[in-house]
Amino acid sequence: MERSVFFGPNRVYGDVPVSRFGNKAAVLARMAESGVPVPPGFALSVQVCEEYFAADHVLPPDTESLLRQGMTQLEEATGLSFGSVRRPLLVSVRSGAAISMPGIMETVLNVGLNRDTVGGLVYRTGNPRFAWDSYRRFLAQFGEVVRGIAPSRFRDILHEVMEQEGVPDESELGTAGVREAANRFERIYWETGTAFPTDTLDQLVACTKAVIASWESPRADAFRRLGLAGGATGTAVVVQAMVFGNLGAASGARVAFTRNPWNGARELTLDFRFGAQGEEVVSGDRSGHDQATFARVMPEQFAALRTIGQVLEREFADMLDLEFTIEEGRLFLLQCRAGKRTPLAALQVAVDFVREGLIDEQEGARRLAGIDVDGIRIRRVGGDRPPLASGTPASGGVAVGTCAFSAERAEQDAVDGPVVLVRPTASPDDIGGIDAAAGLLVARGGRTSHAAVVARQLGVVCVVNCQSLVVDPVRHRCSFGSVLVREGETISIDGDVGNVYLGAVDVVEETPQELIATFRDWPTGG
Repeated sequence: MERSVFFGPNRVYGDVPVSRFGNKAAVLARMAESGVPVPPGFALSVQVCEEYFAADHVLPPDTESLLRQGMTQLEEATGLSFGSVRRPLLVSVRSGAAISMPGIMETVLNVGLNRDTVGGLVYRTGNPRFAWDSYRRFLAQFGEVVRGIAPSRFRDILHEVMEQEGVPDESELGTAGVREAANRFERIYWETGTAFPTDTLDQLVACTKAVIASWESPRADAFRRLGLAGGATGTAVVVQAMVFGNLGAASGARVAFTRNPWNGARELTLDFRFGAQGEEVVSGDRSGHDQATFARVMPEQFAALRTIGQVLEREFADMLDLEFTIEEGRLFLLQCRAGKRTPLAALQVAVDFVREGLIDEQEGARRLAGIDVDGIRIRRVGGDRPPLASGTPASGGVAVGTCAFSAERAEQDAVDGPVVLVRPTASPDDIGGIDAAAGLLVARGGRTSHAAVVARQLGVVCVVNCQSLVVDPVRHRCSFGSVLVREGETISIDGDVGNVYLGAVDVVEETPQELIATFRDWPTGG
């Protein structure tokens, strides 16, 4: 049985089985075959993951040879060389289960960097700031994911360097700043006794093992307990050539939805961060620009992304979540998957897709199976009460509940009534609390962060990027400017406009009667 599969532009692959190589690799191969700009890569089968756990956390003996074989194909496809001190090839190592699990398992970017290959990256690009920035990112991510070093060790140093240079954002650090951060990140490995491997193949093997091991992480277990993982039995590992959203002013990265994921409107909805890589926007720790700003600054790329989204909607007959990177003006698609959506959006999209002839009525009804269609409500804030604060709407509806400042407290308090989980930034580690809560409010992060995606999938109202919010979990309180709110006090959030209110608001409920009536007219919708 085949244990690896390669994908790259303009090749014919035939069927790549999702059950064997995961949804990510199967879709990447399909996109590459159709001419969508996809960086080349390869995938190790789910079987490698299953054998790893069956052998008590030992990688199968052929893993290294499979990785070598895949890297040889990648080198041929890119004209670069893994570990080269002149033209180094860098890769990402990602999970790829048969079902989408956003942010649940691990990813490592910029694999293949050490002090020698940093020099090669400078030679290849002529951009020392970019090369050292990529290295400091890899050092931090490898330390956190593979070596288990606390993220705060790297984050605190980065903030210190930003303060020294007097810049508010890491993207504004100069070459000296990112190089100093990298130097200090290296010292963390010495101080913690967790050796950093300079051999690039050793790096690749270690990252592969870490991604596979994350299949049994606490948040992956929680995801499966909530019944969100289907019948997936493990994860494939996807290794893909890096494209760089941090290369220059005309570069950036992140996620777009081909339709609005909380109300289903037919509009490209995205968060984009200039000078960014990989997990920065979806991590929930940083905010991005919306589609209006992106379209104004990069009109050609916005038009190309919208066209690709329309093509892929017809190809896959679904609303899609597109992960993309722009490298010096060139658009690349890194991933495509069915977009997580609220029940209202699911109904709107199903009805629209039937009307557009992309699916038939039977398929539309099948996609709404398990959703209480008659129970779908559009909830709005009644009256003209002024808000306490505002953020960015990320999952529609209105949530009224008591404040909880940790996932554990949210799960505990939800037994007695509705809860709003309030966090400085949310991550998939909070999945239990998000599931228990009626609403999620965060001070930082974008609409396409993994936590916001999970909230939408669970039908939880969500507001992100509420910049006036300061959370003090130690004192069990938060503040909005001069207004203090203690844990257990009631607040309300509006996920359609992004407003936050002190106390309980009046809620007006509407029923999407026309959509429901259309659904009921379908042969299997009654």
